[in-house]
Amino acid sequence: MTRQIATFAVISISVIFGILLIFIDGLAGSKLEIAVAVSALATGATGIILGLSSLKQASFGAIREYYQQGDTKEMIENRKKVYGLEIEDTELVEQAASEICGFYHFWGMMVSKGYLPIWIFEGSSGVAVVKLFSLLEPHISERQKKNKYYAEGFEQLAKKIKKEYGHTYEP
Repeated sequence: MTRQIATFAVISISVIFGILLIFIDGLAGSKLEIAVAVSALATGATGIILGLSSLKQASFGAIREYYQQGDTKEMIENRKKVYGLEIEDTELVEQAASEICGFYHFWGMMVSKGYLPIWIFEGSSGVAVVKLFSLLEPHISERQKKNKYYAEGFEQLAKKIKKEYGHTYEP
């Protein structure tokens, strides 16, 4: 993200430089000065267009990766094991809980850093996150006593989904 900000700063300076050359020197400048100014503007505009398209492409790559990882056989089984907690006398499968927490912690961080758009959680995916978090909340709270950062991204993601889309879960 820092590299993107630096790139946009350099491109912006290029555009500003081009505009300044044109307007300060006016059209009375030499043909070479006008050519340099137009070239700076064209370079800046091209950089902005390419930068924006690469941001969009990176976002779609993250979306695809989220769904591919979430639809693996292991993640489907892990979700089933956690959903099983809705049934009385079902014991928590520690490995499934840890893998679910790790998965959504990572994607929660990706949302908070702007690499994964929150809108993908508007539908059933968001409902699942809120439900899984609610079912695992006692497990997460217990683990956070030893490590306050455990599943922090997962917790933030569930809260953001609840706030943005109003998804709730009541056992």
